[in-house]
Amino acid sequence: MKNTVHTQSFLFRSLTRSLIILIFTALLSACGFQLKQSASLPASFGPVSVEGLDRYSSIYRTLRNALKQSDIEISEGSTANHRLLVTASRERKVLAVTAAGKASEYELIQSLVYRVVTANGEDLIETRTLSSSAYYTTSTSEVLNDTKQETDIFQRLEQRLIDQMFNQISGLYR
Repeated sequence: MKNTVHTQSFLFRSLTRSLIILIFTALLSACGFQLKQSASLPASFGPVSVEGLDRYSSIYRTLRNALKQSDIEISEGSTANHRLLVTASRERKVLAVTAAGKASEYELIQSLVYRVVTANGEDLIETRTLSSSAYYTTSTSEVLNDTKQETDIFQRLEQRLIDQMFNQISGLYR
């Protein structure tokens, strides 16, 4: 008898939980909710030559990965349909200091300047500057964690700027 009651209770909770999840999913889809995806470029944009970035820099790797996700090959020289001329810079501003005189809050700024040139040398997109920033507070006791946090924030800023750049470029193909 106890097993039957326990089994019925378990089934009732499982059914209720499933029903709540189903209703929640229906509500999310009805309002147009979609998970954010990285921006992409049309395949006809490639192959592309990327110039101006250090090939070992974090932003170059982020750009290369974004191009791969769009199925766009990075090529050298005359085989490229487009040349992507890019420069990037980072800045870290101290916003607050502790009573001991140590920085406790920073603003991180990532900037990207780019230009897109066609294979025959015409500007598809003239020079544009994109910038994004974020704030973070440091921990006085966890210096290594602060360095990792700063690196992670800069990577998110890079991805945000590359998404903006891709959205601007893909707008020409709509």
